[in-house]
Amino acid sequence: MERTIGGINEGFQLVIKADGNYLTVYPGSKDTPAIDLTTLKSRLAEEGVKDYDKLQLARLVRAADGFEAKLDAAPEDDGENAIIPFSIEIANDAMTAAVRFDDNRGNVPPDVSDVLDALAAKKVVYGIDRDAIGRGVARLTPFMAARGTAPEAGTDARIEKKFDMGAKGRPAERAYDRVDYKDMNIFIRANIGDVLAVRIPETAGVPGKNVFGEEVPAKPGKPAALPQGKNTRVVNEHELVSLIDGQIVDDGKKISVDPHLVIDSSVDVGTGNVDFAGSVEIRGDVESGFTVKADGDVEIKGMIGGAEVTGRNVIVHGGIRGMNVGKINAEEDISISFVENANIVAGRDIYVNDVVLHSEMRAGHHIRVEGRRGFITGGKVGAGESIRAKVLGNNFYVQTNLSVGVDPNLKYRYDTLGKEYQANVKRLTEIRLSLETLKKQPLMSLSERRREQLAELTHAQFPLAGEIKKMKEKLEEMEAELEEMKRGSIAASDTIFPGVNIIINGVKKTVEDELKHARLQMLDGQIVTGIF
Repeated sequence: MERTIGGINEGFQLVIKADGNYLTVYPGSKDTPAIDLTTLKSRLAEEGVKDYDKLQLARLVRAADGFEAKLDAAPEDDGENAIIPFSIEIANDAMTAAVRFDDNRGNVPPDVSDVLDALAAKKVVYGIDRDAIGRGVARLTPFMAARGTAPEAGTDARIEKKFDMGAKGRPAERAYDRVDYKDMNIFIRANIGDVLAVRIPETAGVPGKNVFGEEVPAKPGKPAALPQGKNTRVVNEHELVSLIDGQIVDDGKKISVDPHLVIDSSVDVGTGNVDFAGSVEIRGDVESGFTVKADGDVEIKGMIGGAEVTGRNVIVHGGIRGMNVGKINAEEDISISFVENANIVAGRDIYVNDVVLHSEMRAGHHIRVEGRRGFITGGKVGAGESIRAKVLGNNFYVQTNLSVGVDPNLKYRYDTLGKEYQANVKRLTEIRLSLETLKKQPLMSLSERRREQLAELTHAQFPLAGEIKKMKEKLEEMEAELEEMKRGSIAASDTIFPGVNIIINGVKKTVEDELKHARLQMLDGQIVTGIF
């Protein structure tokens, strides 16, 4: 008995007759979407229709032309004209669809339309490569039938700086490995409104598409914030500008602008001491008895007497006549014309254009005294890596002490902290002895003053013990640093005179004969002399 299932509103019509099953697949419309292969298979199974050619069914669904067709019976797998079976493999990320053949079964290659119908059955609709399918079915080798389009990741935001810190704080280089001590590039200036940095925004990237035709989102680039520091402002979301006239300071995390103080006269009774948060330019001298302190750089156009100057970098166009009380302390470099009876300390390098007389100098890395006369006579001079001058000592054999190979600033801090540590240990020992004595007496027999003393000592011992522990740990860290000695050297392009005492990496040597064009350094645990 003939039976009809479905209709145009359901997207298909199945007529079951005595001589077979007849199927019509209707095209989709705005109101009625076309039926998909999976749904149609389910409806056929509900009606007990199981014996049909699945590839034919896929072709009918793909055509959806509204014409009735009789469903063929399922083909035999091992018949004389059986189609070689194949499978569609979809990658986990749905970016590729591959075809693999079972050449142990069947003997007739599938055609391109068979593969296209199988892809449609798997809902593969994007990136289908018909040429690859044609080659694949001809060769019966596995091939990629469809490829999605991979998304393009966005680019990270980046900060473009509009200044160059590379030349800051270093003497300008000249020919023959010389430097110009009058051109120190000491300040990188900014004016109000100057653009200091620009943020190039991140991009969203380009989305891709998988073989199902679904969008694959792209990984967006990482954002980056403008490194806004002191005295700067972000404008237009992408520019960092200066709010004041001053000096650019870039610590790697923030970009700031330090104000720059200019003193047109000398630092003396007319100005008083100077203690400034930014950089300082002094167009005169720093008179004896006064101090100049700056968080930024200090540039002095004149001389320094028995005064104290502290800054990040210190450049003195004149020199310092310290009268054994004058001091200069720089976190980074010092550049100066001459040094006489003074104490100067630099975290990195010291450049002296003329002479060093009877002074104490310490530099974390290098000391250079190579301009004009270029000699070091008397005093105590130490550097972490090297000391270089034209002349060391003089022909009167004045005692001159030079040391390299250990950062003298670190050694000084180590010695100073060691003294404080010993004093605190002694103090803690005294407190504990006093407590033992007081605790041996009954509490009620102690006078009020003794009871107060007992309480004070009890409370004092614990923070003092904690401080001693921290100091000991710091001393151990410093000691480990000091043990990692660098290869130090001491050199004179002209003469090293007798009376010069040299220490390299803890090994001592006294110069007894004049040395010409000599470089002294460590070799196999001994100080050796080479040609400079």
